[in-house]
Amino acid sequence: MTEPIGLSTSWNGPGRDADSLLDQHRGLGFQRLEAYAHFTRDELLALNKAARLRDMRIGSLHSPCPIPTNAQGERQRWTDGLASVDAVERTQAVDAIKRSLDAAAEVGATAIVVHLGNTGIASRQSSVFETVARTGRGSDEHQRLRDEVWAEREAAKAPHLEAALLSIHALGEHAAGTGVRIGVECRDGYHEIPSMDEYVEVFAATAGLPVGYWHDAGHGAKLAYGGFLEHEELLRRYGDRLVGMHIHDTRDARDHLAPGQGGTDFAMLARYLRPDTIRTLELSPSVMASQISWALDLLEPLDAFGVREGILIEI
Repeated sequence: MTEPIGLSTSWNGPGRDADSLLDQHRGLGFQRLEAYAHFTRDELLALNKAARLRDMRIGSLHSPCPIPTNAQGERQRWTDGLASVDAVERTQAVDAIKRSLDAAAEVGATAIVVHLGNTGIASRQSSVFETVARTGRGSDEHQRLRDEVWAEREAAKAPHLEAALLSIHALGEHAAGTGVRIGVECRDGYHEIPSMDEYVEVFAATAGLPVGYWHDAGHGAKLAYGGFLEHEELLRRYGDRLVGMHIHDTRDARDHLAPGQGGTDFAMLARYLRPDTIRTLELSPSVMASQISWALDLLEPLDAFGVREGILIEI
């Protein structure tokens, strides 16, 4: 059976109790959800219990979920430290994602989404996007700036990529035998890890381990808008390793819109979805419930997205 499309709690998770959050999801027809990185361990377990009572399930976690807390149970500041060259920071990040893997197994989720960190440089992506908006994509000024910032990234990346590869190998080993897969998400910043080419090294470092590719439709579109890659090329190269997909629309440099609010080619995305691919709408809190309903109507004719007659497929 095709996996049913789910909804990420990125849309309505922060500040809501489990019952009201799930009632909103269920009212829109969703039976599966992705728990985003804003739940403590106790909150995640409460969410899972409430979901089971509604015949719903948590299909995936967006790490770090649960989020790190101190001895008093207070939320701690989180950074994407898996590529950090600071050994303490990297170890803390690895340990936090290991807890996400453990939590996923506990609540019955089959995958977690992982960000691998960055190259340590200050991003100039907003300048690239501003140049595209002002002078046009592919203009001389755009290409000069794009090439300049990319060269800066490449010059800085080596120690951070090495750290990221150590981290993802350790996480893959921790995931082995749990029934939980790790999806390394394509990022929306050119300065982040992995780049399209660097996935080759990620998969070489995790050969034989339950580590695959997580495609984010908005991130691919934003990097394409900035001139850093062709969106579909990510899926051409790594679609055979696809664990899951974050589905949303993008308009220029703004993503996490409901399908129908931007210019994403959803038919292209549908070609790469397999029956076991985890499909998740990952939307901004600014999206209205009515826009989600319209999005489901838009996706329904594309059978690969797991929507039938406005009701989401039963497992």
